[in-house]
Amino acid sequence: MDDSSIAERTEKLRREIALIQQEERNYRSHRNHSLAENTEHDKREFRVLAIREELRTLVEKAKQQSSHGSVWYG
Repeated sequence: MDDSSIAERTEKLRREIALIQQEERNYRSHRNHSLAENTEHDKREFRVLAIREELRTLVEKAKQQSSHGSVWYG
């Protein structure tokens, strides 16, 4: 994975996190939730965990590449 694809993927994940945060604010602004809303909430929680893990992996790749002479800007 080259520097530009790491940066592009990181930015895409950041945008996805922003959307999830917005959906979570909407979810929390209401008291009673349907089963479907609760299921979506749970899915978002798992997606956030997956995104965090992917971001860790991307950071590690970027660090490895920068230590091998390639420079990555985030």
